[in-house]
Amino acid sequence: MTSLRRLALASTIATFILVAIGGLVRATKSGLGCGTHWPDCAGDAIPFFGSRAVVIEFSHRLMAAVVIALLAILVVVAWRQRDRSRKLMWTSIVAFCLVMSQAVLGAIVVWLELKAEAVVLHLATAMTLVAVLIYLTANASVADQTFTPTTDADVARKARMAALAVLVLLLVGSYVTGRGAGYVFRDWPLMGGRVVPDLSFEPAAIHFLHRALAAITGVIVFAIGIVVVRRKDELPAQARFAHAAMGLFGLQVLIGAANVWNPPPGIVNELFVTAHLLVAALIWASLVALAVVSHPALAEQRERSQMRVRAAYGGGTS
Repeated sequence: MTSLRRLALASTIATFILVAIGGLVRATKSGLGCGTHWPDCAGDAIPFFGSRAVVIEFSHRLMAAVVIALLAILVVVAWRQRDRSRKLMWTSIVAFCLVMSQAVLGAIVVWLELKAEAVVLHLATAMTLVAVLIYLTANASVADQTFTPTTDADVARKARMAALAVLVLLLVGSYVTGRGAGYVFRDWPLMGGRVVPDLSFEPAAIHFLHRALAAITGVIVFAIGIVVVRRKDELPAQARFAHAAMGLFGLQVLIGAANVWNPPPGIVNELFVTAHLLVAALIWASLVALAVVSHPALAEQRERSQMRVRAAYGGGTS
């Protein structure tokens, strides 16, 4: 299982790199750098890199190809080891199907010329892929006996709730950007000098919704995170993920404010927009990981792995 675990981890890291480049594509408005052509770029397999938009968009597509290749290899390895774990095999297949769906959605986003709803669906699929890869990595680590989980069903349930809140916030944020409502206000934390702006103006209403959701989600993340951290001696792995989620959320708030204070155009704004998406994805990943390592099913996976090891050595129990 070691090769499977390493491949799952490498695929997860590669997917985060893909998400970061996707954020850069969005920040630099390079989504149509290859025109409406797909899978070729401006009519060529390898385009003429005559502009920054072409370089960034082609880099995104190239990284997507790397992720697809990694997940294809992952499926092959999981299939070869299917007698040891059917769950890991099917999870690998699900991950590969998701990345292929992501590629198709990427084509649709280009063909629809970056329509907001299509971009949101594209991002939702990417975050689902991240979650599946985290689940796969955790289970492969348990099967490898490189990770011993201490589970808690209540913590798993609360972490899922926090993760769902973060996902909704992330997707609403993508919609805000797609609808051009990200810079309708140039101040923070107020909006046009008011706590509640004029909601009859649609872009203002969309922007306000994002900030209100951010406040609610922050309360949820910190409330759950503090509960988990207080049990760090009992749940050390969960405490690390809870610390990560809370720290990243605090950082995300600062990045969001800096983003508003530094509107486009400009390299500073592009960096903040890219970081905003990447940090949001990392918060999501931290909470998903918290939910996964807390779920009782992981302890059951550990027991099955130990039983297989004992059986392989003649069933000795010492």
